[in-house]
Amino acid sequence: MVDPDAYPIIFRRALAQHLADSGVGVYSTGSYAATDRGIYTNGPTMPTTNDNCIVLSWLSPIADGRANMLYRVQIMSRIKGSSIAAENLAALISAPLDQKQNVPPGMNVSWCELFSSLALSADSSGRCATSQTFHFLGRRPQ
Repeated sequence: MVDPDAYPIIFRRALAQHLADSGVGVYSTGSYAATDRGIYTNGPTMPTTNDNCIVLSWLSPIADGRANMLYRVQIMSRIKGSSIAAENLAALISAPLDQKQNVPPGMNVSWCELFSSLALSADSSGRCATSQTFHFLGRRPQ
């Protein structure tokens, strides 16, 4: 018997698909080509083989009354190149999410907003990164 997927997994998959549909990257449950900007839903683990990627991590939600929740997702993005390239990628990620309604679609989210953002300097492989935390105000899952 297989256990059903937990709500945080379902939410991250829906968010990854929304980002892919918005042209931010490629979301696959399989493997990625070397040229793909892969969107991973198994955060906070960053892939070791992909220089250009996005990783979604679930943070503890905050209850807002009996029926509402504030869901929080941290999005780590990494790109080979300068800090400007990392900032541009962060802006690309923010565009379909920040100050938007009903994203990700089908998850009963009324509003999404960027809560915080942090730029990270290049690692030893020349990959710069950003960490963005988004808040999603929505209903508790049924």
